[in-house]
Amino acid sequence: MNKPTLLLAILLFLPTIVATAQQQMEIAYGDRIAELTTDERFLNEMVDHLPDSETVASPLDYFGTIIGDPGGLHYTSEIYGYLRALAEASPRVQVRTTGWTEENREMIEVIVTSMHLMENLDTYRGYLNRLADPRTLTDEEAEEIIEKARPIYYIIAGLHSPETGSPEMVMELAYRLAVSDSPMIEAIRDQVIFIFTPVAEPDGRDRVVDTYRYAEKTMTSGRL
Repeated sequence: MNKPTLLLAILLFLPTIVATAQQQMEIAYGDRIAELTTDERFLNEMVDHLPDSETVASPLDYFGTIIGDPGGLHYTSEIYGYLRALAEASPRVQVRTTGWTEENREMIEVIVTSMHLMENLDTYRGYLNRLADPRTLTDEEAEEIIEKARPIYYIIAGLHSPETGSPEMVMELAYRLAVSDSPMIEAIRDQVIFIFTPVAEPDGRDRVVDTYRYAEKTMTSGRL
């Protein structure tokens, strides 16, 4: 089976692959997921648990709450802080600065992949750069590069500042991809270079969190 066919098979059969029994689960995280989920139809074997790690902090370890916990909306700097903690603890995660906003807030992207691919990012970048201009390749050369290359799966979270959920979700997603030893996650790490922008609009994101926290504080104190 060639690599594109294998990747397609992985994506098609994700719902049927479950975490291996050998890895310990973070019980408190799973219990909190169950507690906060309003209908069991929203749960499945992909999201009703969180793998445990002795060396990498989960969102619950780092923040004291799970992702999606009421009141758990985080500033850009807090999101970056957790993602950098992941990168420091796991060789499968890398964070790099991509620029700065008009209000001088940092913009980053995060890479999650296998240790082998991470150690050879420049090589795999070179393969994709070669494929980007087919005028310079013969069909035989292209086939040879495709056989060795790995696709990049890139997502952007928080494209608009009121879209608050995705910057939260990618923190848990990055943790899952970094620490899980399920066959599904291992296959993704081995076959794909996953890159994401956690907050596309940091200035607006922080204003939304300001508003949210002010409203929450006001309601808690009884002042409107």
